[in-house]
Amino acid sequence: MASAATSYQITAVPPIGTIYSDTVTTLAVVVAPSPVGAAGSTPVVIDITEPDGDRRTLTAALTLGGATVATSVHEAGRYVAVLTFAPPVGDPATTTMAFDVLESPFGTGSAS
Repeated sequence: MASAATSYQITAVPPIGTIYSDTVTTLAVVVAPSPVGAAGSTPVVIDITEPDGDRRTLTAALTLGGATVATSVHEAGRYVAVLTFAPPVGDPATTTMAFDVLESPFGTGSAS
């Protein structure tokens, strides 16, 4: 008798507090149930769209179903992240989160 594929849920945890441009922030993710076996070594792929439309991709390695990843934010505005967990066996899970970044009150560039 074949076993049913595991259905995973993915939860994105947005950055905590005020985020300013030209800084680094942390994104977190939780996958449930906690993946085991080959699924446990499958990373979460995070596709980020920046306010100007530029896109980049990050990966977050899971430990006991959770992960964090640090990323730099260069401009003020709304960032949208699509997080996907696609294990080799089981149903993939996707979620979207958005977070806002404020203009840095500290200025940019180097001091003269």
